[in-house]
This record gives sequence, C-alpha cells and structure tokens, in this order.
Amino acid sequence: MFSARIDIRAPANEVWRHLSDPALMASWMPGITSVRSCDGAPVRTGSCLAYTGRGRESLVTVIDSDPGVRLVLGSENNGFTATYIYAMTPGDDDTVTVSLDATCTARGIARCAVPIVRAMIRKADRWQLAYLKGVVERARDAQGGYRA
Repeated sequence: MFSARIDIRAPANEVWRHLSDPALMASWMPGITSVRSCDGAPVRTGSCLAYTGRGRESLVTVIDSDPGVRLVLGSENNGFTATYIYAMTPGDDDTVTVSLDATCTARGIARCAVPIVRAMIRKADRWQLAYLKGVVERARDAQGGYRA
C-alpha cells in the first residue's frame, strides 16, 4: 500500500520510546487523540492497544514487538485487515533510520472498496514518520540533547 523511511537525529532508545509508548503515540499519529494499552501493561507481542480518533475507538493488536528493532501493529474492521510494520536501524552517529510499511487487505464484499480504503489510509498516515521525527527531535532539543 505504501512505504516510508526517515532518519531521526536521536538515540535509538528515545526513538523506540516514542514509537512504542502508548502515552506518546498520539503525539505523532495524525487524527489520533489518545492511545492506551487495553490491560495497562507495556507494549509487547500479543498486547492490545485502544486508539481514539475521528470520533471512535479502534482496537489494534501488537503482532510483533522486538524492542529497538521492530513494532508490527494490526487491526481488523468490517472485512479489512491493516498491518503497519515499523522498523528501526540505528546509525553510527545517534541517527536512527525508521521505516514504515503499511498494507491493507480485504475479504468478501469489502474487496470492492480496497482501492478507496488504501487511498484513505495512505493520505491519513503517510506523514506519520515525519511527525515522529519532529516530536522526537523537538524533545531532544528541548532537553539540550538526549544522553544515551
């Protein structure tokens, strides 16, 4: 559906914290006003996250969480399955490359609407990594630089 990649000037542990902490996720996800862990526990493989935005709550499953490396989120709704794969590759100079690969599939009658849903998701979420970069780098600058 779409892929994006961006370099973020911050230590990998800070990028991961912003990427995976429900309390920080809404700060860089367009249209999302809050994110919480369904059970109050930290994000881990198999956990559930509740996203609030656009007037409703949606549940997302953490399909895979490899701290500092990869976070895979998936959701199913009305015959559609969306999967977001965030991957981190630390550089040598406190720079982290973050990539996002998003896919959307459908079953049954929902398959007819896949092109429209894909376009809507791409429009809504293609800027996620740019927002993540801005939030992380502003936090780093406000604190005079992170200390790893």
